Amino acid sequence: MKSKQDRHSRAREVLLQFRGFILRGNVVDLAVAVSIGAAFTAVLAALTASFITPLIGAIFGKSTTFESLQFSINGSVFAYGRFINALITFFITGAVLFFFVVKPVGHLLIRLGIAPAVPQEKANCPACLTEIPIGASRCAFCTTELGAGWTPEAEI
Repeated sequence: MKSKQDRHSRAREVLLQFRGFILRGNVVDLAVAVSIGAAFTAVLAALTASFITPLIGAIFGKSTTFESLQFSINGSVFAYGRFINALITFFITGAVLFFFVVKPVGHLLIRLGIAPAVPQEKANCPACLTEIPIGASRCAFCTTELGAGWTPEAEI
């Protein structure tokens, strides 16, 4: 039977491991990103419902917003206007993230010289059919010499 001291030290060790897990940079960064993303999405949803869909309705001569668009079948209400609002919010969120986060960060990484390497094009070795870089002059697997001007099209 384990002593009370052993159980206490084991529990303390587990709590220390949990604290280490929670305080790792990736977990904290992910929690912040999810929180900011949820707040950002709420703001864009409000922007869509308050300004964009009424503007679209005004352009097409409807005084209604998309929220009120619905139809019913046998007493079941299908509020397709909410779906349209969610779809618009999704596309706005995607566009904002792409043009104001992904593209600028990509350019910044290139300027700083820490951009991820572009993956090499690969093709199958004509002798052993394993995948090798197109620029290779010898297969790393079967050691077949491919020649300086080797291309996969030339082997066909």
